[in-house]
This record gives sequence, C-alpha cells and structure tokens, in this order.
Amino acid sequence: MDVEHLVFEREPPIVTITLDRPDRLNALAVQTWSELRDSLRAADEDDDVRAIVLAGNGRAFCSGDDIADFEFDTAGEAREYAKHILSCGLTIERIETPVISKVHGLAHGGGCEIAVLPDVTVASEEATFRLPESLVGAVPGLGLVRFPELIGLKRTRELMLTNRELTAEEARDIGLINEVVPADELDDVVRERAEHVASAAPMSNRLIKRILNSRLEDEAAAVDALTLIFTMDDVVEGMDAFFSDREPEWQDN
Repeated sequence: MDVEHLVFEREPPIVTITLDRPDRLNALAVQTWSELRDSLRAADEDDDVRAIVLAGNGRAFCSGDDIADFEFDTAGEAREYAKHILSCGLTIERIETPVISKVHGLAHGGGCEIAVLPDVTVASEEATFRLPESLVGAVPGLGLVRFPELIGLKRTRELMLTNRELTAEEARDIGLINEVVPADELDDVVRERAEHVASAAPMSNRLIKRILNSRLEDEAAAVDALTLIFTMDDVVEGMDAFFSDREPEWQDN
C-alpha cells in the first residue's frame, strides 16, 4: 500500500500495520488516521488474510492524537474532524478480520484507545496506559463510548477524571488489556496469538466479531462531545499551555 505514516507488511495469513512516526511518538495526525482506516480495510478485504497485528515503531506504541491538528475556524470543521477520527478508530471494530495490538512503551490518549479497541491486546511489562485529554481541554472520544463496556463505568470515570497513568499490570487487572509479557518476548507472543487466530475457521471468527460488536453503541454521542469541546476557549488555552510548558488558566467556556 502507498502510505507515509504507517508500514504495511503483508505476510499471509497475517498483516502487520505499524504506526511509523517515531519522531512524534507515533502521534495520530489526520493523515495517520486515514491511512490506518484504509490499511485495516485493505487487509480485511484480502481473502488470504486471517489476522491483523497493530504495532508502533520506535520507543512508543502511540502518544495519542497530534494536537497540532486541534485548530478549527468553525464548529463545522471541528465536527468533521471528530467524525473522521472516530470513524477511523472504530474501523478496528467494524472490519471482520480479528485485530491484535502489540503495545510497548506509552499508549496515551488516542494511542490508549486504539491499543485497547482491538480484539486482543498484548503489552510488554514496560508499557503504560493513560487518558490525559482533559489536561489539555479535550475529551477521549473513543473512550467515552467504548471504555464503559470494557472496564465498567466506575473505572472509566477514574481514568478520564484523574488522568492517572496505569502500568501494564494495572491495565490487565482491570480488563483494559488481555496479557502482559516481558519486553523481549512481546514479538514472539503476539506472533503466536496471531497464528492461533489465523488457524481458526475464518467464518467463525467473522461471525464472532460481528455479533459481539453489534452490541456496541455508535459514536454519535462522542462526535457531539468532541465538536463541543473543540469550539470552546478552554481547548485553545489547553493547547497553548501545553506547548508553552505552563499551567493552563481554565475559563470554563
């Protein structure tokens, strides 16, 4: 595939999609989201592919959304951005091919969300998970509609309101991820899990994923929340404070 922000490796029956912006800790720019969506769909449409591995290049899995994109002239632009990232992220669920995420280093913000949305998440012992969006005046869109289903409402509130960073073991213990392994075993374990998935009956896997995910709500509520937050003054203040390395002065508007 013709991609710039990802590496697409096709080795049937497995495709590996690797976020490849290591200088930005694999931050998710608009283009990255688009390429991720298109790569997932391409793998899903390939009759020889039975499993997809999602990984990150460099010292992090993914640091989250590229906040350099958080500049909008109108509410319409903010809404289109929100719809875009949510639709792209939820492609992980909407395709029928099982997805396994291989997480090392930090998985924060949007990176945390796409790390845990796949069907199976395996992390190294040094991986960390965090939802820091409210620290810069934003909200975790995918997390708002998916995390309560994954870990319960109480845990979701805690993660989003306290912005606390979780170790891989803590993330596993609350059900956010499936498995924690030593860093030097991560590649082998993920490959083994992908081979297990790929060896099962394709139709069985497709039906399992389709039926389980049919229980989940759509992203309309999260789109509304993100559109609102991106048009408020505090998101501008949050971004400026982040880039200026200072404490934000929230206006609550």
